[in-house]
Amino acid sequence: MSDQLEEIKRRIDIVQFISQYVPLKKAGRNFKALCPFHSEKTPSFIVSPERQIWHCFGACNEGGDVFKFLMKIENIDFGEALRYLAKLTGVKITSYQPTEAERNRQLLYEINHLAAEFYHFLLLNHPAGKVALNYILGRGIIRDSLEKFQLGYAPNMWDGLQRFLVGKKGYKLEDLEKAGLVIPGSRFQASGSRYYDRFRHRLMFPLRDHRGNICGFAGRVLEPNAKEAKYVNTPETIVYHKSDLLYGLFENKEEIKKVDRVILVEGELDAISSWQVGIKNVVAIKGSALTSRQVQLLSRFTKNLVFALDSDAAGNQAAWRGAQVAEEWGMEMRVVEIKGGKDPDEVAQKNPDLWKKLVNEAVPLYDYFINSAFLQFRGETGEEKRKIGQILIPVLAKITDQIVQSHYIQVLAKRLGVEEEAIAAEIKKFVSRQTLSPVFVSEKRRDFRTRQEVLEEYLLALGFQSGEWKWLVKRRVLKLVKTLRFLKILEILREYLKKYKNINSRKLAKMIPPELEETFNRLYLLDLEPILKDEARVKEEFQRTLLEMEKIYLKEELKNLAREIERLESKEEEGELLEKLSNKFRDLGARLAELNKKE
Repeated sequence: MSDQLEEIKRRIDIVQFISQYVPLKKAGRNFKALCPFHSEKTPSFIVSPERQIWHCFGACNEGGDVFKFLMKIENIDFGEALRYLAKLTGVKITSYQPTEAERNRQLLYEINHLAAEFYHFLLLNHPAGKVALNYILGRGIIRDSLEKFQLGYAPNMWDGLQRFLVGKKGYKLEDLEKAGLVIPGSRFQASGSRYYDRFRHRLMFPLRDHRGNICGFAGRVLEPNAKEAKYVNTPETIVYHKSDLLYGLFENKEEIKKVDRVILVEGELDAISSWQVGIKNVVAIKGSALTSRQVQLLSRFTKNLVFALDSDAAGNQAAWRGAQVAEEWGMEMRVVEIKGGKDPDEVAQKNPDLWKKLVNEAVPLYDYFINSAFLQFRGETGEEKRKIGQILIPVLAKITDQIVQSHYIQVLAKRLGVEEEAIAAEIKKFVSRQTLSPVFVSEKRRDFRTRQEVLEEYLLALGFQSGEWKWLVKRRVLKLVKTLRFLKILEILREYLKKYKNINSRKLAKMIPPELEETFNRLYLLDLEPILKDEARVKEEFQRTLLEMEKIYLKEELKNLAREIERLESKEEEGELLEKLSNKFRDLGARLAELNKKE
């Protein structure tokens, strides 16, 4: 199995592979990018073509090989990553045994896939689905759209799905429960089942992840005056997480990449109606809360977001909350000012040309908020101006770019007929009242390493990346390195240099035990590009780092000696030992003073 994994990694260029997900820029012998796993302004994500590894030196503080990257970026388990990469490289896997967790995930995908086919068949081809078909066609959704998004119908029966999946396909009711398709209970007594179907007499929307796996469903009522909830969704399962999914992303991701823009709508019908009138770069956030995980996912396809949420207060609030999340990921944002209907579905159905025009004329985010505030309060009286300020000051205060913020201070001041200084003062007051959110504090990575560890890592990175491996096994280095994991790597390096004359990092990596792999990989991912260009500077930096490490060593030794001398003096012990320690203290102190002069 390990040979097959190595063969897969040998056939993949990690730089090319990761470049499919994030734009990499050459930085010396490595490549750099903004980390795709967290929001940041300065690139901290490093890829090493030499070692075929990656590492985030920012908030994530983790890394690995191509398998680890694929698992993290796609949120999949090892087995799925293995199957994908094996297929990509043409390597035949013969001995891998999926874990129980992997088997469970695959089982739920299978069950959901069959359930979607069952519902879809009933909608388009069975008399039982006639009512639902007439309803959705009456809403203006055409058959091509029903096929594209695989809409379906859940029959008006307590055990309709069970008869198909359990009776005909042989799946267990317990597994249907894990998929969220059935609910424990005895409402349907005739069959003796201990469960009843979650979705009954509803129009069904399969919910796919961006890879096409059906993770769950949304079921919509058919009668406008029904007492039941308008929508019922699959509950959270091991494969369905509402905050991760974007409806329509799987179907429309290529169009999003092509036009480099995505239209964000609220519901499934908003997305489908937009798609069928020609706006195919659309996804639905399913509710009003855009999450960080959803923005992270979208950022792989485009950096340009257009909010097209419902034209009400809730829609405005949703756009603002989403904008705050999206700004952290460096997204460019605009907003569609919805007219001619209450939501994108209604506008697209009534007047497709108007909907296309509104999308094309989407305004920059902050212009939209200013326009909305003036529509709500005219801004003519002092009280109206105060209310507009209450809405917009928190919005402008969140703008991190000073030039952009200054521009909108000017715009708002002009429209309110007040001085710019008044707006700036209110923003300053608002900011001073805010306290740092605990959420943001917890997201910051704390580096608990000592200065000694930082210097040791830097020294080893200089030696390994420059190819001057023999520098690292000199007596002075081995004396000054104190961190156990670095010492173990240096011991392995000594063994390597006894066996081999040539320098080969991959060959050395095979001698590194699993528990030291991450430590070893980091040594090749530290950004030393400006230094490595100049051989003389590499040597100078190496010696300077050694000097700093020796100073730390001497200070620690002097501290220990001082304690021992004080202990002996407190016991009024005079003699050879005390004199010996005092002389050593004097010599080490002189050496430290000498090193300090070299700075």
